[in-house]
Amino acid sequence: MQAENSHLHAYVYSGEMVEFVTSANEFCRFLEQLNELDGRLFIEGSVLLLSRVYSSVIRIGDTEPVYDDSPLEATVTEMDWNMIDQRISMLLGAHNDYLRPAGEAEFDRSELVTQTISEDLADIYQELRDFTTIYGRGMEELMNDAAWELKERFDEHWGIKLLRSLAELHLLYVNQTDPGMDRKAGEQGDPAEPDT
Repeated sequence: MQAENSHLHAYVYSGEMVEFVTSANEFCRFLEQLNELDGRLFIEGSVLLLSRVYSSVIRIGDTEPVYDDSPLEATVTEMDWNMIDQRISMLLGAHNDYLRPAGEAEFDRSELVTQTISEDLADIYQELRDFTTIYGRGMEELMNDAAWELKERFDEHWGIKLLRSLAELHLLYVNQTDPGMDRKAGEQGDPAEPDT
């Protein structure tokens, strides 16, 4: 039992885990403070933070759960999720949507599916904030099991969402897209057509 506790302690407080938790918290705080950003800064910050989250989650390694029941509880409410989704959608405007191939479980796999960066990031936020809330409670068995479940979900869905949204944000970043300029142009409207 002491060896098992020692293993848990070493895993949940490893340098790799602390780095991942730090990255996850930074990403969550970034999305919680979106009102302070414009579209260009959001794109730059997202590319940086998503890259960190992805590389650090891989480095935490694998573990086995202690308990049979899931420790992850929904701490992110539907209202929280919607606020993140709507704010990102507003920041990115027309650049929020992207096309992706349909997945195996989707109806017609020959078609492209419209996805949004805002939905992907809100889903990732929910996974990470639920995890960091449990981790922050300091109970090693629950911290371990929350990490195990987070990695399972990473493999199942949020890892690919992160990569797809990061790829889209990367294109916006390298093309120096400023969604705010699109909005300003739209507010000014097109010049009036001369009467004929």
